[in-house]
Amino acid sequence: MPKRVPALSALQISRVRPHPTKAVELVDGAVSGLRLRILPSGKKSWSLAMRANGVMRRFEVGSGLGLSEARTKAEGLRRKIKEGADPTAEKRSARQKAISALEGVGTLGSVIDAYFTTGNGAGLKSGETQRKHLKTFFRSLLGKPASDVRSSQLQLVVDAHPARITAARAVAYVGPVLKWARKRDLMRGPFELEKPIVGAPRQRVLDEGELRKLLLTFDDAYGRCCMFLLLTAARRSEAVHATWSQIDLKAKTWTIPGEDRKDTRAQARRNGKPKEALMVPLSQQAVALLKETHRIERARRTNLELPKISPAKDRIFVTDSGGPLINWSRWLTANAKRSGVSGWSAHALRRTAATVAGDLGAAPHVIAAMLGHSNIGGQLVAGYNKSRYRDEHASIIAKIGHRIGELLERTTEASD
Repeated sequence: MPKRVPALSALQISRVRPHPTKAVELVDGAVSGLRLRILPSGKKSWSLAMRANGVMRRFEVGSGLGLSEARTKAEGLRRKIKEGADPTAEKRSARQKAISALEGVGTLGSVIDAYFTTGNGAGLKSGETQRKHLKTFFRSLLGKPASDVRSSQLQLVVDAHPARITAARAVAYVGPVLKWARKRDLMRGPFELEKPIVGAPRQRVLDEGELRKLLLTFDDAYGRCCMFLLLTAARRSEAVHATWSQIDLKAKTWTIPGEDRKDTRAQARRNGKPKEALMVPLSQQAVALLKETHRIERARRTNLELPKISPAKDRIFVTDSGGPLINWSRWLTANAKRSGVSGWSAHALRRTAATVAGDLGAAPHVIAAMLGHSNIGGQLVAGYNKSRYRDEHASIIAKIGHRIGELLERTTEASD
């Protein structure tokens, strides 16, 4: 009959001195298989020897533990192993995930990139915008292994963000990414993120006093883009993506490609039929603005010894470093401090242009044409009437340009 191993005591362990050349191992009789290993350096580590799947193995319990704590952890480890768990494999997996995370593989950031490059988001027109928004918003979690990211962690980031609209947009963008990742076992879930409560959008129209204050601040790339929106009643995305090849200064027109236009027609989207290109007439003031913008960009490229402007690929409105206009929230915040006008967005300029057109006597169907709406006069009428009212459109654009030009002139004179 094998001799029973006595239980270790804390006093006994404290009296053991490390051997100068080899490890010392003590066996605890209180918990079957529990061993204490003392290295020549004095480091103490506990392990558990037991049979798993018919094979005798040794599992790590922990280092720097007291006797009582080591026994408790060993008993818990034994139960897990009997239930089929493999702590060694789990630690190996965790270690590999940590290494991968340092290399950027298998992280939340890489999952977001994969979704928008090879996943369901690859074909989205706004894919790059969404990707940048998510990587900026969830910056603190990008380096974490994707399989370890939990819904609660994402929700805490959403709840802590000061801008509710920005947070709500992030929740809307990340939902499809999480669903896609779960189906491919890249993330675990479940994910049920709540959007912050956002008040009803304010249908903002700028009055003359606010416009006068703003016009004086439209002197940088974002400001010139804002002035262009006001003079054309275009959408921000259309102006931001506009290239020089879309402009004909002699004909005074801007042709917006169908793929750059927002399509709110559900039926057309289902049929896969894109919108047609839209020709926007340009006022004298808009042409002057474009010429000034071209001069500024030409000078920037000359000073930096960069290639000349390529009309087909180069955007009209770019930052001082030549990048796209993507930091609108930051610019609007800074502009509010400078101009004293807050609570407005780029879309408010489009709405203001439509209101100015109405004040100047434009009929509703002409304003609808100016805004690029497809169903002029309603869906039934639009089914018969395909006119874009080009002459009336050009006339009201010229009047808007004249009105804004007068307002800017009076404002500039008053500020001198």
